[in-house]
Amino acid sequence: MLESTLRLVRYRGLLATLVQRELKARYRGSVLGFLWSLVTPLVLLAVYTFVFSFIFRPRVTGAQPYALFLMSGLFPWIWVATSLQEGTVSLSASAGMIRKAVFPVEVLPIVSVFANLVHLVLALPVLAAGMLAGRLLGFPVSGWPALAFPAVVFLEVLLLGGMVLGLSVLNVHFKDVKDIVANVLALLFYLTPVIYTLEGVAFPEAGWARLLGAAVTGFVRWCNPFTPFTEATQELLFRGVWPAGGSWLHMALWALGSWLLGTWLFDRLKDSLGEAV
Repeated sequence: MLESTLRLVRYRGLLATLVQRELKARYRGSVLGFLWSLVTPLVLLAVYTFVFSFIFRPRVTGAQPYALFLMSGLFPWIWVATSLQEGTVSLSASAGMIRKAVFPVEVLPIVSVFANLVHLVLALPVLAAGMLAGRLLGFPVSGWPALAFPAVVFLEVLLLGGMVLGLSVLNVHFKDVKDIVANVLALLFYLTPVIYTLEGVAFPEAGWARLLGAAVTGFVRWCNPFTPFTEATQELLFRGVWPAGGSWLHMALWALGSWLLGTWLFDRLKDSLGEAV
């Protein structure tokens, strides 16, 4: 585990080069280039804002603009989902490179995390402009606490890094993993408070429904690793408040646990990669 971490630190220059190569290859020949990285989040933002502002009207933000609340959770979620999907298949898609590799192959899954982080960074000016417009219109959104967002990103890089290391090496040996990841992510989108807040979820008062509601919200709160990161991001970027100390501890535990488990699993299975890919 420690060896994998040290190798990634030692080969950080290679990691940066591969991230750059990935981004250039993705947009080579494209007229809009990196602007395409904004299309998906903006289209989803428009659709969800319409649906949840005019049809379902979730109880999430009081008088504050729902679109701004949604931006603060949706943009980071797209980073999460895309990193996991691309990271899971990164090793199986790089079979030739792995067989000839003279560098630590654990770099390859991590590339997906940082390449998609670049897309999140490119979307931040749009988010910042929205929050600034909200403040100019008199809404109490964002503020100085937003400067702590890089700390959340750092912890989330560890969380996603551990996940893609473990999932990518498992996908080489079990091809169903990528399909499982895609379906789990589709489910987790609705089990993560991206388009709603846990405080705004209401269940009927009947005994069984109340127990079911408590079980669901308990799972979302404590068993979903993405919940504390989503809520902390919304607090920093949208509400303009500092997350509580317990939230930081919750994120740190998930991040450290994911990184340790992912690097351990990768180290256990990496020796058979050359034969399995």
